[in-house]
Amino acid sequence: MLPTLRRSAVVLAGTAAILVAAAAPALAHVEVEAQPSRALATNATLRLTAEAESATAGIAAVRIQLPAGLIPTDFRLLSGPPGWGLRGSGQVLDVRGPALAVGRDLELVMRVRQLPGARLVVLKTVQTYSDGHEDAWIEVQAAGAGQPDHPAPVLRLAAPAAGATPLPRATSAPASPSSATPTPTPAPAPAPTSTPASAGSPSTGDDSGVGWMLGGVGIGFLLLGAALLVLRRRSRAP
Repeated sequence: MLPTLRRSAVVLAGTAAILVAAAAPALAHVEVEAQPSRALATNATLRLTAEAESATAGIAAVRIQLPAGLIPTDFRLLSGPPGWGLRGSGQVLDVRGPALAVGRDLELVMRVRQLPGARLVVLKTVQTYSDGHEDAWIEVQAAGAGQPDHPAPVLRLAAPAAGATPLPRATSAPASPSSATPTPTPAPAPAPTSTPASAGSPSTGDDSGVGWMLGGVGIGFLLLGAALLVLRRRSRAP
């Protein structure tokens, strides 16, 4: 009896080890959870964790495909690794910063303006490492099928609170600082090269040359008259 029990225990232990080894690759993935975990909840906190798989590079970014009802400007980064920031365009939320240490998991906490009205929210995520390698957690589990190798993070939300309604959307989402176009500033009018003389004021430039010329002619006539007068007096002298 005892040998049979021991043999059974060994078989069960071996089977468990095989199952754990087979499931080990699927343990590393991206997960999200919300608080409060209720559809249409406003100012909800979204926590995202991404496990590090690479043995040679650190996590440097995550890109999240947002479903209907969410846009990048709905999110605010509350906490994360030093130097990390949040941006996005269209339906893609991009969170990145200095690469983490090799083997360190990523944890982000974000504030969401309002969660979608759906009870099941899929957030397909691409995880990027400092060496350029990417893990795409974008596979959606089909009904009745087993968990895929790279499952997308899923939020399972409770029914909306009584009276909860979608918040009104702005007519246009503000552009991110990196893509904003500065308002053109009108160029200043060129300064005049010279100020025109006002009526009645003494002229300058070419007018001063003409004045000197006329003055010189007048002085010449005076000298000529003086010379003629001297000659005339000398001719009258005995």
